[in-house]
Amino acid sequence: MNDWHFGGIMGTETLQIIYKYAVILIYSFFCTYWALPYVMAKLKKYGYMVKDYYKKGKEKIPVMGGITMLIGILISLSLSVILLDRLEMGDLFIFYFVIVVYGLYGILDDLFNFRTRYDKIIVTMILTLPIASLIPDTTIHLFDFSIGLGAAYSLLFVPIFIMFVANSINLHAGYNGLSTGLELILLITIAIRSYMVNGIESLLVFLPVLGAVLAFYPSTFYPARALPGNVGDFLVGSAIGALMVTQNMTWFGAFILIPHIINFLMDSYTILLRRIPDVKFGGVDKDNHIVAPPSMKFKSLKFLIVSWFKLTEKQATLWLYAFTAMFCVIGLLVF
Repeated sequence: MNDWHFGGIMGTETLQIIYKYAVILIYSFFCTYWALPYVMAKLKKYGYMVKDYYKKGKEKIPVMGGITMLIGILISLSLSVILLDRLEMGDLFIFYFVIVVYGLYGILDDLFNFRTRYDKIIVTMILTLPIASLIPDTTIHLFDFSIGLGAAYSLLFVPIFIMFVANSINLHAGYNGLSTGLELILLITIAIRSYMVNGIESLLVFLPVLGAVLAFYPSTFYPARALPGNVGDFLVGSAIGALMVTQNMTWFGAFILIPHIINFLMDSYTILLRRIPDVKFGGVDKDNHIVAPPSMKFKSLKFLIVSWFKLTEKQATLWLYAFTAMFCVIGLLVF
């Protein structure tokens, strides 16, 4: 059998890589999928339920469903020992140590409902420090401009960046499927960019979290059977931030996150600067159009869009998907 080249890698080697990566993705997908019924039953049994506010009956559905993604990722990492060499395993486990710790912090936040925002910022920054060992370049690049930051980049900028991304993704939620769908769009976009720049081997680190989100997402989309909770959003949000810095695409990442950044600034302006009492949920009218709380119109994109247009929860979610997807496509074309 003759060898052929694909992306600079020998054909047989490429096929072996594709096989290993596909198996790891499948591990994560099916472990998350199989965990769903068990975790949902336990959450219902022990009362971890919240009202689905934008439904007429406001029935309760399980929260903390992101635990299923945590399970899928952990099992996928354990089973990947069979396929990967020691070097690959080392980098993968350091990367996912940070992600799993963020997920565990999200569980605590769901259970104890931490209120102080500054405590969240400090704690999540400290949890991010181990990722510094995976940073390949401590120089910030923007087109022809570059500046070397040395240890300050990996020990200060990186934790702040990942903390911000995780918190902004956790904040851009509130409708069925909104946060999980946006996370999926961002993960796929970053994976495409990584493949374009760094080749197929760079995709290994994406697979456990991507498989978990792919399996969990359908259960969150309208009408949702489960919500990810803080555990799910912190878990995947930290993964997205960590992928951006370890793949050396912070500027690209900041661009595709513009909707999340706008949402974060709107929230900070309304709650922190204007000190308007927070109202987390609106209501629905007789036609199932969402009615935003009057004082929260400029607090978030999800309330702003339904203040401008008469939209159902599903329609608003799809419009917010499109807004983020637009920046993702432009980012892939421009950067």
